[in-house]
Amino acid sequence: MLTESARQALQQAAEGFDYEPEVKTIGTGDRIVRTDYSACNQFPEVGLYPEFKQAFQSLMDQACARLDDYPFSTPLQFTELVLQRYAPGQLGITPHRDSLRAINLIALVNLSGQAEFYRCDDRQGTNAVLLDTNPGHVIFLRAPGFLNTSVRPFHFLTNIRSIRYSLGLRQRIENKR
Repeated sequence: MLTESARQALQQAAEGFDYEPEVKTIGTGDRIVRTDYSACNQFPEVGLYPEFKQAFQSLMDQACARLDDYPFSTPLQFTELVLQRYAPGQLGITPHRDSLRAINLIALVNLSGQAEFYRCDDRQGTNAVLLDTNPGHVIFLRAPGFLNTSVRPFHFLTNIRSIRYSLGLRQRIENKR
């Protein structure tokens, strides 16, 4: 997805941001999700990350324009960027689905590092499928509104072998949790 020079520039910039720890347990009973990583969602209005978001949006718009049928129930417009930093020894994140506030499509861009990212059937990690998250690769996850469905796939990240920076792009609606 990314040229090597673009990936390196994004990764170097990622190293200079401030991150907040995301170490918590959410939910109860059989709906528990554990997180152990750091995140940054504050970016300057001008710079490499806003430029990347706009370029990525343009690329997605061009790709969708070539389709016979538009795949989203509302126009795709990425409204959120979040950088996640995972370090060796951290848990990562257990099987979960993204919030109902994320609609249409979620794009996860691995900027650097090695970890295992899986798509699975449930919170127990049943039928886990390892996805390719080599640096520069993008994982697309369905969100409500994609092909007029409400699908939110379960996924998780584990076995962090080197510092991993990933960039998430989401379209958020503000009236849902």
